[in-house]
Amino acid sequence: MKNNYWNASALVGIALSEKTDLQTQYSYYRADNYEDNSAFSQPYGAGIEDQSVVVSLIHQFSKQLQWTVRYGFFTSRDETSGGHNNYDAHLIYSSMRYSF
Repeated sequence: MKNNYWNASALVGIALSEKTDLQTQYSYYRADNYEDNSAFSQPYGAGIEDQSVVVSLIHQFSKQLQWTVRYGFFTSRDETSGGHNNYDAHLIYSSMRYSF
């Protein structure tokens, strides 16, 4: 059985100002060796495609105080489960970090 798995990711960042950064991250995963031979035997292998895009805005208020806000979009298509585990998801996330 041949393995057909691959992963790719990229992160790009830019400084918008002395205290503010913008980052964009993309991730891709593909496994393409699923064999649905369920008419004769147990199916084997994996067949899935996952993708995600996350955009982050990071602002440094002071040396100790940093704020981050993120938006992400995630998608998954799972051939192995007959599509029952497929999803599209959104994420909105914010955090405040104080360093002592």
